[in-house]
Amino acid sequence: MFCRHLAFLLLLVPLLTFAQPPMATLTGQVVDALTGQPVPGASLFLVPGNISLTATSDSAGYFRMSAIPVGHFALRAAALGYDTLEVPEMWLRAGKQAEQQLELSPTGKELSSVTISAMAREQVSPLGVKAFTVEQSLRWPATSFDPGRVVTAFPGVAGANDGTNHLIIRGNSPNANAWTLEGVEIVNPNHLSNAGTPTDLPTLSGGGVNILSAQMLGPSQLLTGVLPIDRDNALGGIMDMRLRNGNMHGQEWTVQAGLTGLDLSTEGPIGSGERSSWLANYRYSTVGLLSAIGVPLGDEAVTFQDLSFHVTLPAGKRGELHLFGLGGNSSNVFEAEHDTAKWEFDKDSKNIDYTSRTGAVGGSVKVPVGKRTTFTSSIAISETDQDRIEDALLSDYSIGYHIDAKLSERKLSGMAQVEGAVGARFRYAIGGSATDRRLTSELNNDLSGWLLRPWLNGTWALNEHWQAMVGVGVSYFTFTGETAAEPRATLEWRMAHGAKLALAAGMRSQLPQWQSFQVSQPWFLQDAIGLTRSQDLVLGYDRSIKERLTVHVETYYQCITDVPVDGMGYYSGYIDNLSLMNIWDEQVYIPLQSTGTATNMGIEVGVDHHFANNFFYRANASLYNSTYTMAGVEELDTRWNGQTIFNLLGGKEFKKVKEDRVRTWGISGRLNVAGGMRTMPLPTYTDINGNILFAGEHALGQLPTYYRIDLRVYLKKDRNGRTGMWSVDLQNVTNAQNAQYYYYDYRKGEVVTKYQLGIIPNLSYRVEF
Repeated sequence: MFCRHLAFLLLLVPLLTFAQPPMATLTGQVVDALTGQPVPGASLFLVPGNISLTATSDSAGYFRMSAIPVGHFALRAAALGYDTLEVPEMWLRAGKQAEQQLELSPTGKELSSVTISAMAREQVSPLGVKAFTVEQSLRWPATSFDPGRVVTAFPGVAGANDGTNHLIIRGNSPNANAWTLEGVEIVNPNHLSNAGTPTDLPTLSGGGVNILSAQMLGPSQLLTGVLPIDRDNALGGIMDMRLRNGNMHGQEWTVQAGLTGLDLSTEGPIGSGERSSWLANYRYSTVGLLSAIGVPLGDEAVTFQDLSFHVTLPAGKRGELHLFGLGGNSSNVFEAEHDTAKWEFDKDSKNIDYTSRTGAVGGSVKVPVGKRTTFTSSIAISETDQDRIEDALLSDYSIGYHIDAKLSERKLSGMAQVEGAVGARFRYAIGGSATDRRLTSELNNDLSGWLLRPWLNGTWALNEHWQAMVGVGVSYFTFTGETAAEPRATLEWRMAHGAKLALAAGMRSQLPQWQSFQVSQPWFLQDAIGLTRSQDLVLGYDRSIKERLTVHVETYYQCITDVPVDGMGYYSGYIDNLSLMNIWDEQVYIPLQSTGTATNMGIEVGVDHHFANNFFYRANASLYNSTYTMAGVEELDTRWNGQTIFNLLGGKEFKKVKEDRVRTWGISGRLNVAGGMRTMPLPTYTDINGNILFAGEHALGQLPTYYRIDLRVYLKKDRNGRTGMWSVDLQNVTNAQNAQYYYYDYRKGEVVTKYQLGIIPNLSYRVEF
């Protein structure tokens, strides 16, 4: 009898083992943010609620937590002599081992012990820094897993078009933004850069979708206002993208299919030292694949594909070397309607072929130099080449006119800096950057120039409540030989009850837009157009109300000078008062003078409840005013002066744990309301005999108020070693008709309103193992 019972129990053991609910694993390293040296003995724990999983970093700063119930957590880390750091909204799941590199900043306080409380507040971000994560793109509605769409839910940010990631930041043109990867500037890293523009011409500001798939990105940030001293060449904002490390302990795979594309991602360790990894992702557009097999998908054939990689290697005992790259091509083909009787709009009689190729490759290194100093350096070369060919057909199907619009940009960018600390209260950074930009468009050939910029910065912890930062950079543009001094300073007051008040002021500049060099007259001195400059003043207030709830208020004033404008009256009767502040995709063929100015001012208020207790929400409102001036003209509204932006975003999850799996249903939604942007003036149109067909509109009108509701429903299934996720997104649930721009259509003989996207469903599936 005993033997039979023993045999039965032995048979039951594997069943009991199999029935264990799936668990997650978290690994990482804690290092000093200044020196890069490991921080041993750091205390780490996960929240929320009654879950309390803890770990302590070893002598090399490494830590590991296992047997973690799948779900969303916040990770807190604290060590003697350092500010407590919190990483909110971490999604830990069975199919992917999470890894975190935690950089602790030295505190100005004199401490003899460290205590972590479950009610500790989140460390608030500096002024103008808006962090975003891949997890948000998987939980928020209608993001298309694109970081450029994720940040449109932040205060002060509006999208120029529903189907793209061109960004309008604090009243600035999409051309006022920059993109950086691993700390260095690169060209516009997006597919289909002509998408969503009124002229359908190539741009350098954004596109249909980011080439970097969500599988590649680590914690990244949008930089606005008074930029960090090591950043420049943007009057709007900087999309500062960072790549995550691959798994250093075992190989993992991710497969994803949706409207955006088909993704295959893999990662794993290099060698057995657990300090090296590789990560790679390939994606092919879903619509391109369906078009290739003959499935009709509308009047345009859209195709794109991309490949990206990231390799992490040790550099000495405590340093890291990173090698990274991305590349992609895209195309958009529209064929004229073969039956001329069906030609209703001008576009119906055109053959349009757009192609684009974009790539970037680079490396970075971070190594400690001595006990309290770190050396960091990055370099990247990137290029984008675009070509749009348009053939307008006559009624006999012969070509009436042919347009070939080319636009290329190449950047060779590098930076190096030394960071260190003197005593417990003073930190410094000394460095420099260099960017060689080469532009090619249809009327210029290989216009290039270096932007050289050394900088120096110091941060003082005056006491436990006050901190001051003062720095200066100097920009030198070799194309014009001009120099711009760019001082920046921040004063921060850390008040009681988790509140902070900060005041920042500074100057920055941006290289001239590519439209500045379109002039074909040999007598015009193109090198007269140089850096456009900005002076910024920002005041911000942060308050942690509860454990997961923060309030942020920020008000800003921006004065822009040396704006290229039509100072010679060339556009009189066509587009009056032309300023490059209002130009986006349009080509400009007249001489410009850097005599214009612009002003952006506003206030942003936001409330953010991070994911906790199975729900999250955030709401923000922005009021702003964007104007420009030029010689002899009173202050006018810019094209981007919508004046109001409101976002309400939230979601909830419902988790059910079974013996061997965890099933989680989730729903999230977003309401976005914004004041209408201004429309570009329409010129006078005539027929071949000179008769006026349309008298034109020479003032910037305003579009109606924009509103959109998005919805996302998803189901996550965690099993041991695998996580699957089904999701359905509905963009513009109410099918709102939001006007994007007006244009005069010859064939219709009237002004036509072009609307943004209607309701767009997107079914996707993702599995990690």
